[in-house]
Amino acid sequence: MSGMDPNHREVLLTELELHKTEFSTLRDEILHTMDAEKQALNLSLVAAGAGISVLSFIDQQNVYIVLLLFPFVFHVILWEMLNAIKSLSRISGYMTSTLIPRVNEILDELGSDRREVLALGWEVHTAKVSMKPFQIMMTSLIPTRHWMPILAVAGLLAAYSIISNTNNHIPSSTELFLILLNLVLLIWAAVQNLVTVRSYSQNTQPVLPGDDLKKAKANSKTKQQSTNAKSKR
Repeated sequence: MSGMDPNHREVLLTELELHKTEFSTLRDEILHTMDAEKQALNLSLVAAGAGISVLSFIDQQNVYIVLLLFPFVFHVILWEMLNAIKSLSRISGYMTSTLIPRVNEILDELGSDRREVLALGWEVHTAKVSMKPFQIMMTSLIPTRHWMPILAVAGLLAAYSIISNTNNHIPSSTELFLILLNLVLLIWAAVQNLVTVRSYSQNTQPVLPGDDLKKAKANSKTKQQSTNAKSKR
């Protein structure tokens, strides 16, 4: 745009550079979060292996309460995994609904009024692939890495029930409290997994680049026509 004010152009270029840095930082944060989630999964597998290896020791020593305390390790791991998904959801939602449309708007303003620019289109393209309610439900119910801690907790509670019944062990009041607490946390974890997947699908719906810019240009042309009409009078 040859008629653009040089100061305004400099402001736009500065803002564009800031958004470039912001985009790179957010992408690095996404990669870091995904790596942390994988580490949580690996930790879940290690903890599950450790729990299986001590089953015989627990049975021999009659320390059944360990089977009710060990699940809290998986509750903490699952909490971290869900927080990672929520963080990814917030970042993806911001990028597709705010950052990328603004970058394209600046590029379009710096270019020609007759041609719209589409940058960072892959981010928008992937976010446009939305899931139907049935797909969201199935994604939440099909066993994935987020279900690993949930299944581990359920397995430990089942192992406690089998071992205690085999040895005619009568649960103490403390053990009954831990069983109830683990069941409540288990149900909560399953619900949170469903809610998190649904929220992630909704938050990553993009604002298509150019939509807001078209409205702005239309408003600008309307104002310009109104101004010209008044000046002719």
